[in-house]
Amino acid sequence: MKPTLLLLLSLFASITFAQIGVNISLPERGGTFIDLVKENYRWNDLNTGSAVDSNTVDDQGWPTVDAQYIVDCRPVAEWANSIDDPAAYRLDVSGTWSCSFNGVATVTALTGGSVQNMAHIVSSNTTTFDFVVAPGSNGFFLLNFTNTRRTPADSLNSGFTEFQMLRPGYANDQQLFHTPLLSLFDSVNFSATRYMVFTGTNGRDPDFPALTEWSDRKLPTDASQVRISSIGKNGGACWEYVIDFANRTQTDAWINVPISASADYVTQLATMLKDDLDTTLNIYVESSNEVWNTAPGFEQSQYNQAQAMNLGIGEQENHARRTIELAQAFEAVFGVGSLNDRVRIVLCSHQPMLKWWVEPMLQYVNTTFGTPSNYLYAIGAQTYFSGGHDIGEDTTKILMDCHASITAQINDMGVNEAGRMQWIAKANAWNLPGGFVSYEGGPDHGGGSTDNISNRILAERSHGMCAEMRYNLDDAFLQLGGTLAMQFTLTSSYNRYGCWGLTDDVNIPHRNYKFACIQALLPADTSSSTAISPMVEHAATSLSVYPNPSSGAVFINYELIRPANVSLTIVDNLGRAVYQRPFIAQAKGKHLWTWEGHDQVAGVYYYQLSFEGNIKGGTIVLKDE
Repeated sequence: MKPTLLLLLSLFASITFAQIGVNISLPERGGTFIDLVKENYRWNDLNTGSAVDSNTVDDQGWPTVDAQYIVDCRPVAEWANSIDDPAAYRLDVSGTWSCSFNGVATVTALTGGSVQNMAHIVSSNTTTFDFVVAPGSNGFFLLNFTNTRRTPADSLNSGFTEFQMLRPGYANDQQLFHTPLLSLFDSVNFSATRYMVFTGTNGRDPDFPALTEWSDRKLPTDASQVRISSIGKNGGACWEYVIDFANRTQTDAWINVPISASADYVTQLATMLKDDLDTTLNIYVESSNEVWNTAPGFEQSQYNQAQAMNLGIGEQENHARRTIELAQAFEAVFGVGSLNDRVRIVLCSHQPMLKWWVEPMLQYVNTTFGTPSNYLYAIGAQTYFSGGHDIGEDTTKILMDCHASITAQINDMGVNEAGRMQWIAKANAWNLPGGFVSYEGGPDHGGGSTDNISNRILAERSHGMCAEMRYNLDDAFLQLGGTLAMQFTLTSSYNRYGCWGLTDDVNIPHRNYKFACIQALLPADTSSSTAISPMVEHAATSLSVYPNPSSGAVFINYELIRPANVSLTIVDNLGRAVYQRPFIAQAKGKHLWTWEGHDQVAGVYYYQLSFEGNIKGGTIVLKDE
């Protein structure tokens, strides 16, 4: 076994318990829902060539005209003839997508695949078709819906409704979430899931003093769960799906309440959570997201500033006031004693702003409402680290910069006095029961610059990044006294705008070392029934990989307790697939697959064996002959 791998395993050996959660996005790269339409809303009016607007969609967001549907899974920035990712990794979107909609239309594929088996069912006014995508697709689809009629009595060019585009492998829409996504959560014992991106928190609020009412919220029946500006729904997924996901994954729910949400909205939201969320799960409540951030896309900060001016207080005080307002509203629904127990109110701010924002906010709460610990569970900041923006830095230097970035955040005795130790001390001084939490964190190599982008991405995928993540989460947070660290994010593409994800493909999570790092920190609780999907019984009972290390052939031996579709993927330490065996049906009993590693260079490889709803993976070490 390579020394670096031994080192990583030894680093994890001392960790017995960790409170680590994850932020999830919409969409997750590789799929959140089995229905692509729920996570992709890009429609053009074929009459004008422009995006559909309020005049060309119905109340749910479905086109009322002939329209073009656009899907773009290409890596950044291929549309400009440049790909940031040195591996040029593409999602595998090949296969047969089962599609349907209500109404009649002629559907034509301009690019990406072919339309086959189109049929119209008169009794239900439903049109079905298959969209067939060949292997090697770049993931750019254009589907034209022409000669549309919502009903046979409607005129041509009247649109359609209820369009679905189910991922290959799904015959119907009885399942909501993509199985590989659920499998990731089955394989990692996350404490909590934060839904800031999933629910589209940033930039969703109207201008002050307008309010967001409960009737304005996203619904499961809307045309998509992402932003639909044409019907005034600028947020993301509906709260019903937040609850569904939390219940399925058995992770505490961290929610971000819009700063413009009315009193009735907050009460209705709290009531829905009380009624429908598993009673064993806790709820972390945060007012919007980063209301201190004045960058484009954070218009909630402008709302906070305008509201503060209207009330005659500072923007810091208004952020604190709104947070306490949420605490009072949730306590009114959940009952006396719920705060700091099941309902956990978190007051968040920018990491350098401890004495400029957080202390004044705590003082304001103390003076205006009473003892802060009666309302607030914790204070929170971000815990990102980065390095490697200088041209020419190799991955080793980038990782050294990352380590230094983390170390510099532990104890800050400079002007800001805002190191993690200072945040922890502040939480303790105010007797906050949840102490100091991190609402977002992890390696940060975004910003939009292409300087040294290839090496920055290579560093993200290297085994050394795993060690830096462990240092950031354990030594420089949990062992200091931090209580809950929220990783940002589960998945993402890797490009100039960020390499946030633990992986860049939900279907092949072991494309780098970051996901394995979290798995080592948070091994799945296999003794709990919640670690097993209620929809898919685990198919495999045993798995062995040998010899390991190997100088050539590697044997993968496993046993199925029932017939199952099985696939195998092996990737190198740059995230490149060096071997892929697609899903094939196998009978119950013992099976043996062989990987001939003779033509690969010595090093560490990741394997992933997928048994429908179950993923098993690990490392294979190839050594020189």
